[in-house]
Amino acid sequence: MLSSRRTDARRNREAILRTADEAFAEDVDLVPLSEIARRSGLGRATVYRHFSDRYALGLAVAESKLHLLRELVADTDDADFLEVLAELFEEQISRRPLVRLFRELSAADQRRYADQLVAVLSPGLRRAQRAGAVRADVTPADLALICEMVEGALSSHLPTGGVDSVERVVQTLLTGLRTTSGPAAE
Repeated sequence: MLSSRRTDARRNREAILRTADEAFAEDVDLVPLSEIARRSGLGRATVYRHFSDRYALGLAVAESKLHLLRELVADTDDADFLEVLAELFEEQISRRPLVRLFRELSAADQRRYADQLVAVLSPGLRRAQRAGAVRADVTPADLALICEMVEGALSSHLPTGGVDSVERVVQTLLTGLRTTSGPAAE
């Protein structure tokens, strides 16, 4: 019986995270937990039992994304690390409500999560550098700075071409990370 409840709790948590991730892909303000409950087909009490507030839910979604990114980095060929970065930036562009939630965290919490991101990306960066696909002078800390640059472009109030402009900037950044003689050079 206890095992059955644990299985149900795990299944409910996964349903909540999946629903929240879908909601974070919408270009709207953060969806309230009550709406996550409705969309997932679960009761509000169930959602609140797993996540006390939208920050806890957002951080859990981010943790699951970090886990998937860690697996992607581990499974990616050394020369394809820039594709991992492209996917990361696509997530950053398409999950604006989640990014806005992170911007509301304390500076210390933002730094902690940035450090986790760099730690996840660093092994792939180093492998890609050894393979000659990424410039040797790029440091792991540069990756966090590049994420900040993309965020700055997304948050800019300057008249631009919107997401299309940011996607072009991302492609320019990725091109700048390539070596001129490595396997990723075109």
